[in-house]
Amino acid sequence: MKENGLDILLPYQKKWVADNSEVKVAEKSRRIGLTWAEAAASVLDAAASDGMDVYYISYNFEFTKEFITTCGSWAKGLNEAAVAFGEEIIKDGEDEFRASKITFPSGHKIMGLPARATTIRGRQGKIIIDEAAFCDNLSELLKAALAMLMWGGKVCIISTHNGEDNLFNEIIKDVKSGKKPYSLHRITITDAISQGLYRRICLRKKEKWTKKGEEAWLQGLVAHYGEGAPEELFCIPTKGGAKYFSRALVENCMNDEIPV
Repeated sequence: MKENGLDILLPYQKKWVADNSEVKVAEKSRRIGLTWAEAAASVLDAAASDGMDVYYISYNFEFTKEFITTCGSWAKGLNEAAVAFGEEIIKDGEDEFRASKITFPSGHKIMGLPARATTIRGRQGKIIIDEAAFCDNLSELLKAALAMLMWGGKVCIISTHNGEDNLFNEIIKDVKSGKKPYSLHRITITDAISQGLYRRICLRKKEKWTKKGEEAWLQGLVAHYGEGAPEELFCIPTKGGAKYFSRALVENCMNDEIPV
């Protein structure tokens, strides 16, 4: 599928959707459309007769409602006729929540759940934990989510960083060191721009793309974020309340051919 000559999904989005790993993790810049791409993948998972139920959670329940709406738009665009948009009452102790959901002809559904481990337990399918680094109870959420793997489920963990000591960052370090057999995707703002993000923004805003405009847009974005830019845009977690470049990051960028 293309939109004015551009593929609907950018390369990093395609790579994420095509990754069928049991557990996949994305450390990313803000607002690059990875959750939007995951909504497309979730529609395909739920619509397939041999697919599965999909559950989405985030620290903000408004994000959950937005995700379900996005899935509905993808279902229409992919010609996947949803049986119904509806709600289900989720009880967690004395609390009750209205969970939005879409049910497909396959019998599978996509449902938004509160970010509570107790609402995940006993379910089966794919679980998406979005902005995981900002969930207060990420450890408990993961314990409940990973149980789905026993019967063929999947777990997707997506987030920008929220500090060097955050559990999300610990997971990433464990994946890089080989301690956890998860798939890892790292998408900075420069990665996203190089793969067409700003071109897509210009297309949506009906503006002409230029290289100079792209560079100015990034500079303005970095200026707006200020000291938060390394973490929010470039996947560099904060440490001890201050921004820093890790030794590993510096070594990765070193080039012996450049004189110092």
